[in-house]
Amino acid sequence: MNDMKKFQKKFSVIFTITIIGFLGFSITASAADSAIPEWIKNNAKWWSDGSITETDYIKSLEYLIVQGVIQIPIPIAEVTAAQTPLSDDERAQSFVVRFHDGMIEKPFVIDTFIKFEATSSQPTEDGFPVTSPIYTFRDDPEFMLESLPSADKQDLYRGIDRWMTKSAPVTPFDVDIEVLSGNGQIIQTWAYKSCQPTAYGTFVQDLIFYYQFVDQEKSEIRDRVTFSCTGIDLLVP
Repeated sequence: MNDMKKFQKKFSVIFTITIIGFLGFSITASAADSAIPEWIKNNAKWWSDGSITETDYIKSLEYLIVQGVIQIPIPIAEVTAAQTPLSDDERAQSFVVRFHDGMIEKPFVIDTFIKFEATSSQPTEDGFPVTSPIYTFRDDPEFMLESLPSADKQDLYRGIDRWMTKSAPVTPFDVDIEVLSGNGQIIQTWAYKSCQPTAYGTFVQDLIFYYQFVDQEKSEIRDRVTFSCTGIDLLVP
């Protein structure tokens, strides 16, 4: 096992160095801005100093490539079309979350959550759990909702406070998460049974090379809430 870890680490270093070397010879700056941003130069220094991981540094390079700041020439023979036969009206575009009695005294609906993940936690060799964005059937159902804090979620915040402080009698509740196509058709519904909030936080997301909800290269305030449930059904109309 130690030999395998050493091999993986050695392979990761070689792979990263290969990428950096390739970029050094092949990257060309866009016409609008021929200079590599200062923060990517800092990232390179921090990576060489061991202050950030190889994964974080590679992600920063991927961000620049996706944004078109740097371009990697690819022979035409190697380019393949990445197309989908589905239109925006046909494919999943948003979701609606329906909270039943128990989160607060009455049901309420929120349609401005930006991120939903059905999650499962798997222990690693070190004994620490790693959360995966899928539901493993043998686990108790769990899920996470993330968004930009907003006034339309005040019933959610009242419910979280109610569960945190136990200021009123609380009982587990059901949550339905409807995945909608662009034309508003329900594609599937994650029907969670007997749930309760297990964690909540408001935080600043300030890593600009990560996906931003507001699609702007600046920090943003987000909130995240997790739930644990005793049952789940995947409903299809």
